[in-house]
Amino acid sequence: MYTSSNSLKPLLESRFTGNPWSAFWGELLSNSGYFLILKSLSTIIHKSWIEYLTNPTEYLLIIAMLVQAWVLSRPKSNRFWGNLVGVGLYTAMDLPLDGVIFFKEPVHLVFLIFSFLIATLQGLRFHSKLKADWLFFPLESITRTLMIIAFYIVVEIPTDSSRLYWRTFLDFLQSKTHSFLTFSMILIGLLLGLQSFQLSQQRNQLQQTARLLGNMAEWGMGSYMVATALNNPEALAFQKCDRTILFMDIRGFTQWCEQRKPDLAAQVLNHYYQTVEPEASRYNPLKVTLTGDEIMAIYASPQQGIQAAQAMQEAARNVLNPYGLGAGCSLHCGGVIEGLFGGKDVRTYSVIGDVVNTGKRLEGITPAGEITISDAMYQALNHKLNVEPCDPIFVKGKVEPLIAWRLTA
Repeated sequence: MYTSSNSLKPLLESRFTGNPWSAFWGELLSNSGYFLILKSLSTIIHKSWIEYLTNPTEYLLIIAMLVQAWVLSRPKSNRFWGNLVGVGLYTAMDLPLDGVIFFKEPVHLVFLIFSFLIATLQGLRFHSKLKADWLFFPLESITRTLMIIAFYIVVEIPTDSSRLYWRTFLDFLQSKTHSFLTFSMILIGLLLGLQSFQLSQQRNQLQQTARLLGNMAEWGMGSYMVATALNNPEALAFQKCDRTILFMDIRGFTQWCEQRKPDLAAQVLNHYYQTVEPEASRYNPLKVTLTGDEIMAIYASPQQGIQAAQAMQEAARNVLNPYGLGAGCSLHCGGVIEGLFGGKDVRTYSVIGDVVNTGKRLEGITPAGEITISDAMYQALNHKLNVEPCDPIFVKGKVEPLIAWRLTA
């Protein structure tokens, strides 16, 4: 199993923000669920459990708030309109049943007013150009605590009360205990809001740091190993597996550099890397290593390796031909030992084995602009390549010469 850079970024983002289900539950518990809990409690206390459980409109409210939580948990949801989904659906479903009396019930008015207030504050915090989270977090928290007071007042209102709603709050504050409760809740809301702002700042800093560390880890170890470390840390242990190893090296580059200014040599090499490396990455390598003027790429399959080699060689020609240079490329496949190599402080993902050494030897005998593949590669690709045989290659430490093939098209 391999993971490309394009699929690694969503994986890292999911670690920062959670999966869709965690986002849904987080939204329900931190925002949308407040309305559901407070309104349901006010109905139960103001009336009765029996009336609550037998009233179909209460189940409409549950459905409406679950839909709102789902909408707001979407990555690019609009926080203003999203916070009005619940109250909008509930009103649309309950209004035909209750008629205009719907707007005369205190619990419905509180629901409508505070839904709009929360929607406005979150809309400003998420979508406006105002960079004032330090203000919006406390205001939103204070609004939530006032919502508790508002539903508390609703519970105290007699069923047959004819008091004007705008005076109800003033009457409520006439009691010292009610005043204490109200202002205590406001101060608690302020403190919770400031704490939420602080936690939000810390979370943003941690996410920025994690993304930077993730990018640095990917640059140094490759997206495959970073994804493995996140998904299955046990797989970081050394293991034997089949891999395709690609080497590409600029022929005569050292001698060419000795005759040019260092600035030109650095410019050519960097242009070469910037042009060829994206072609290597396009075929989902497990890792690409740049060393001097050499590129080493590790692939999960021979098919990926051969496609990458052809694309890389074409890109290399466009960059190097104007300077009279060219790159030799080789491919070999087989069993390697894969894992994290290094000491206590510095470790990196790599592969070792005879396959790697043989691939390097094949690259050394490959002329500029050509691609040499091992017989193992040729067999793995079912001979479906246009090739010509190379002369037998005698390698130190091997009794039998290596059989290799040169791509002709």
